[in-house]
Amino acid sequence: MKNDNLKNLIKAAMPITDALKYAIEIKDLNGDRVYANSSFNDMRKRGSREFVVDENDIYLDDVKVGCISVYHDMSEITRLKMEISRLNKKLRKVERRYTFADIIGRDVELLKVVQTAKIAAATPATIMLRGESGTGKELFANAIHGASKRRTEKFLKINCNSIPEELLESELFGYKDGSFTGSRRGGKVGLFKEADGGTLFLDEIGDISLKMQVKLLRVLQEKEIMPIGATEPEFVDVRIICATNKPLEKMIRKGEFREDLYYRLNVFPIVIPPLRERKTDIGIIVMHIIEKYNEFYERHVSRIDEDALELLYEEDWPGNVRELENVISRALINSREDNDVLSRSDIEFALKGMNVKTEPSRIMYHTDIPDNLNTAINMFESFCIREAIDKCGGDKNKAANILGVPIRTLYYKCRKLGL
Repeated sequence: MKNDNLKNLIKAAMPITDALKYAIEIKDLNGDRVYANSSFNDMRKRGSREFVVDENDIYLDDVKVGCISVYHDMSEITRLKMEISRLNKKLRKVERRYTFADIIGRDVELLKVVQTAKIAAATPATIMLRGESGTGKELFANAIHGASKRRTEKFLKINCNSIPEELLESELFGYKDGSFTGSRRGGKVGLFKEADGGTLFLDEIGDISLKMQVKLLRVLQEKEIMPIGATEPEFVDVRIICATNKPLEKMIRKGEFREDLYYRLNVFPIVIPPLRERKTDIGIIVMHIIEKYNEFYERHVSRIDEDALELLYEEDWPGNVRELENVISRALINSREDNDVLSRSDIEFALKGMNVKTEPSRIMYHTDIPDNLNTAINMFESFCIREAIDKCGGDKNKAANILGVPIRTLYYKCRKLGL
């Protein structure tokens, strides 16, 4: 009786199973084959091959009547993996690449720095970007890579201050299978090896330990890395761009930074001016920020009042462009959805750094909360993160502590929200 039920079920499903490209076999409770589709028969004719088999029981009215096996050809799985890998490589080449055109400003000194960076980009020289927090060092690094001969290869970055020292070595150099307890099966490719042929951006280079400085110096001198657990060094061809806002020269005198490493990294120094030294650029930077965040915050602002701009010109901007971006974001969040102009009062409010805790009523009355819950959550999450980073002068480690989240979580959310 159960076999009859199973056969009726198979008969009803045959138009579908016969059309599938996967090899399908159905057995009854005795283990006898009662059905096999054409793909299964073709598979048997081709002879022995490797397959992955998915098996599931068949129930009819809560009674088990047999089992179905679906065979996946390993060669097809391998082919698909290779195709995915090929497409990922292709995608990396067409990903958004920042260019020097993305560096917003017309200030004469800034334009001189941009021209210097363009010259450096055309060479294989190691570059050190110097500048205060929030001046756009990462943007410059991206643009330099995008204008270099390595532009079709990978551009990888790491914030040396965001990863504990004990993990930084494995992140940079990788490790071999079984090199330590808890290591990933098959080992791990480090960033130097992954960026082979491309560019590696080492942000906050002034925060690495003396022990790590020695290992980094070896890579720069020998162009070789030694993964953890390896017995032989591996050659790498990587262009290094580093950045810091630390006074490395003072750190050298104090014995906190190696002088030999400094000279290896400081081959082509580029100093990015702070915003307070190019205040004439504030207007065009503000419009760029408005265009960038209008859609994200569901606003329709097209300009900013002149008297509102005057307030921005009066500030010293210790947090530079990042701080200005935070202020304009706050102004957008707290402006009405139908506003097309940022007014003086919007900017005054944003400069006060008001937040949800201190004056929730102001937020409720002056902000049109989006109907979409995810949009609203993203909006206020972005607001809180910006506030924390702003209060900490751009130090994301301190901001993560204030927010009560791991530093990796903060970096993930910043990338997700475009901060």
